[in-house]
Amino acid sequence: MKKKILFIAPGYYGFNEVVSDGLKKYSGYKIIDVNSTLPYQYKNLGERIYNFFLKTFLGKNLKEIKKGQYIRQTITQHGEIDLLIVNRPDVLTTEDLRLAQQACKRSVCLFWDSIDKIPSQKNFINSFDTIFSFDPVDCEQFGFKSITNFYFATLRKTILQYDIALLMTYDKRITDAIKLFKYFEKHGIKAKAKIFTYKSHPIKEDLPKNMEVIHTIVPFNKAYEYYLDSKIILDLAHPNQRGLSFRPFEAIGLEKKLITTANIDQADLYHEDNVYIIKDINTIDIPKSFIENDYRIISSNIKEKYFIKNWIQTIIS
Repeated sequence: MKKKILFIAPGYYGFNEVVSDGLKKYSGYKIIDVNSTLPYQYKNLGERIYNFFLKTFLGKNLKEIKKGQYIRQTITQHGEIDLLIVNRPDVLTTEDLRLAQQACKRSVCLFWDSIDKIPSQKNFINSFDTIFSFDPVDCEQFGFKSITNFYFATLRKTILQYDIALLMTYDKRITDAIKLFKYFEKHGIKAKAKIFTYKSHPIKEDLPKNMEVIHTIVPFNKAYEYYLDSKIILDLAHPNQRGLSFRPFEAIGLEKKLITTANIDQADLYHEDNVYIIKDINTIDIPKSFIENDYRIISSNIKEKYFIKNWIQTIIS
C-alpha cells in the first residue's frame, strides 16, 4: 500500500499549492491536502443570521466551526497516515493539530518565517518530531533543522524587454526601491516594478513612473512569470532578514541575474558575474558591464541542490 502524507498549510499566496504539487511529483507518497485557512461560504441567509447569534451570544463563529469540521473529516477518513507536514501550525486550533498528530506516525513542521517575525511559532517548538527553518539564528538557538528556500520554475525562452524587474509588497523597503528606480532611470536602465498594497493602506510616497501599484497580490505559483521578460531580478531583503528569500533561488531556476541587498556572498550559489550586492543603498554604483553581460551558467550540482525536488526529499527523509 502506498504511504501517505498529510500536508496541512494555509492558502496564503499559492505557496501551499506549489509545495503540494512538489510532494505529489517527487515524494512517492499519496498526498492528502488540507487548506487550514479554507474560507467558508454561507449557503443562505439563514446561516448568516445563525452565525450572528452564535457570535453575539455564544462567542462562536460558524465559519471557524465549519473549517474545523472540514479539517477533522479530511483527517479521519484516511486512517493511519505515515507523515504529517504542517506549515504555520499557529493557524490551527489545538484540537485540530492534536488530531492530525495522533493520526500520523511522524510529524514535521515548516516555519513560515523567523520567530522574530511570527512569535506565535514559539509555542510549537516542542510539538513536532522535526522542525525546519530557513533562519540560521533560529536553527542555532532552538535546534531546528536548517533548510533553504527553493525554486520550482525553470528557464522559459522569452524575448527580453527589460533589464530589471521587481515584485514586492509595500512596506518600509519602499524608500530603498524608489532610490533604486530613480538610479535606473538616471542611468538609462530599463526597469519595471509591481508594488502590492491593500486599498485600505495606500502608498504615500511618490513613485517613479515605472513602478506600478497593484491591489491584487500576485500568487506565489505565478510570480515567476513576471520576471520572464527581464534580464535581472531585483531582491530587496527585509530589515534584519537572516535567511535568503525566494528571489535568489528563482533567479537560479530562470537563469536570471540578481541584484540584491541580502548578504549572499558566502552562499554557494553566489557568483560575481550573476549576483550584484548593494552594500549601501545611498551609494549605488552598479557596473554597466553587470547590466549588459549575459548570465553565466552555474554548476548543475548547485542548480539541482536548490530545485524543489531536492527540497521535498530533504523534508520527508
